[in-house]
Amino acid sequence: MAVSTCATPIKGTHLRIVALDTCGVPVTGESGLVAVSSGFVQVVMEPQYEDGEEFFERNASGAACVNQKDDPTLKRMGLTVDWCEINVLLSSYVIDARTLSTGTPATGTGFAVAEGNALNRFSMEVWQEVAGSGACDASGNQRYIYNAWPNVGATQLGSYTIENGRSTLQFISETRGASATWDTLVGADWLPAGESVLTDEHWVWNVTTVAPPTAACDTTTL
Repeated sequence: MAVSTCATPIKGTHLRIVALDTCGVPVTGESGLVAVSSGFVQVVMEPQYEDGEEFFERNASGAACVNQKDDPTLKRMGLTVDWCEINVLLSSYVIDARTLSTGTPATGTGFAVAEGNALNRFSMEVWQEVAGSGACDASGNQRYIYNAWPNVGATQLGSYTIENGRSTLQFISETRGASATWDTLVGADWLPAGESVLTDEHWVWNVTTVAPPTAACDTTTL
C-alpha cells in the first residue's frame, strides 16, 4: 500500500512570475523576466468545466428509456490575483502594458494600458506555509506547500478602486497545459526527484522542504 503525505496549507508567502513565449516555453536570457513578490493579498483558483452531455428519452408509455449523462470535462483553471503592492515590471508584463521608465539603466516607474489583446504568457507559482504540528518534517526541516500553474495567459484587468483606503490591483487569467520544458527550467527544485509535469496538466500541488525564492522588487532572468 502506498504511503501518503498529509499537510494543512495556510497563508501565502511568496509568488513568482516567469515569462513564457507564445508556446508556453520559459524565456531565458535578457529577454526573459523572473519576478518574486510577497505583495499579493490572495490568489483564487476557479476550475472551469464543460458539462457532460445529457441523454434522456421516454418511451411511448412515458417511462424513462434512456437516462445517461457524460462526465464533465475540465477545460482550464481561472486565476484571480489581488495585489496590495504593485511591482511595475511584474504588473506591466502580466497585463501586457507598456512600461514607463526613466534613467540609465532604465528604472520602471509605471505603465500605460492600451486597448487590444493581452498576449504575454507566464507561469505562476505560489508558496504556502504548513500549519500546526506538520509544519516541519521528522528531521526538523520546515515544510512548504508549492503551487504551480505552468502556463498562464489571456489576462484581463480586474477592478481598481481609488478611495480613502488602500488600492488593490487585480488581474484575471486562464491556464493552458504545461510546455514540455517548463519543469526542468522552472519548477524542478520544488518537485520530487524524477517527477515531471505533463503537457495536459494545469495545476501542480506538492509538499516540499525546499524554501521559496527571496522576494525582491527588482526582477531577474532565467
